[in-house]
Amino acid sequence: MPSGHIEWEHRPGEEFVLRFKPPLPKILPKETRGHIRAARKETLLALRSIIDAAIGRMEEAEKKRRTKIEVE
Repeated sequence: MPSGHIEWEHRPGEEFVLRFKPPLPKILPKETRGHIRAARKETLLALRSIIDAAIGRMEEAEKKRRTKIEVE
């Protein structure tokens, strides 16, 4: 996965769009770059939780559709 900044866009009823921006310029202070890297990680963790929840909903829907058939 690129190490650049990640942006996303979403309008109700439409798809999510992810954009990966280029890495941070070296002219930024080291402390600033560290904060931005931490923010990137939190963004990725937030996206992971959205994806995990969507997968969970799909799995629950699949369980509800399944019918167990006993074979004698």
